[in-house]
Amino acid sequence: MMAVNDYLKRLIVETIANNINEVIIGFDNTPPTSSDGSAGRPAITVTPTVKILDNSSILVEAEIPITEKFDETLKEVYIQMKDSTGFTPVSRHVFRPVVKDDNTEMKIQILYEVS
Repeated sequence: MMAVNDYLKRLIVETIANNINEVIIGFDNTPPTSSDGSAGRPAITVTPTVKILDNSSILVEAEIPITEKFDETLKEVYIQMKDSTGFTPVSRHVFRPVVKDDNTEMKIQILYEVS
């Protein structure tokens, strides 16, 4: 088996990075699977900052401002590419419960490696 050419890998990274445009943070903590198609229990949708770190790494950052608060703990993040025809799921992750009140801000960072 031969590895993918570096130029093609960079094109894949750029295509993914240029199209990730929504992060949904939610309340569900069921285990993520490779077939997850949406957030389990959405709380808020934010526009992420997406950075290409190198030819194989993408950093997705999403922030919830201090003005937002929730009665339940946040436990999941779902990342997708959305356009006028619909959306394409990228990934869903669960994390330890986080209390988000109006005295704290929250930043989520997800690192993708394309190999």
